[in-house]
Amino acid sequence: MRIVTDASVGVKWFSSKNEDNVDLALQVRDQKLKNKIEITIPDLFLFEVMNALLKKKDFTNNIIHLALETLYLMDLDIIYPDKEIIDNTIDISEKSKLTFYDACYMAVALSEKALLITEDLEILQNKNNFSFIKSLSEFYSIIKL
Repeated sequence: MRIVTDASVGVKWFSSKNEDNVDLALQVRDQKLKNKIEITIPDLFLFEVMNALLKKKDFTNNIIHLALETLYLMDLDIIYPDKEIIDNTIDISEKSKLTFYDACYMAVALSEKALLITEDLEILQNKNNFSFIKSLSEFYSIIKL
């Protein structure tokens, strides 16, 4: 199974402080490490996760470098959005009233014919219009991790 995940899930792989559903996020990560699922991300995922970790007071630069190394060792399928994905991102952003960044995750999920797993409340508000959007708990119930 192929999924797309956004930074709201990726941050939970490294930080549990003030985060909900960390256990479910870690189960998704573990399923990837066991090669039971494939995780695709747009390249901006790396920037967003690093930015979120940089904002956390208890994370040193060394820890953040290790987190980045871990993401690369996970062998995530990194998508560098092409013109079609960017065009779709613009359209999705307009339709959903989301930021370009959030809409990019949705466009990548569409392109990959994958579920988008997120804990981003603004993205989750668009589930009725985009059936491929799932929260961590919904994803958990679908595949019974």
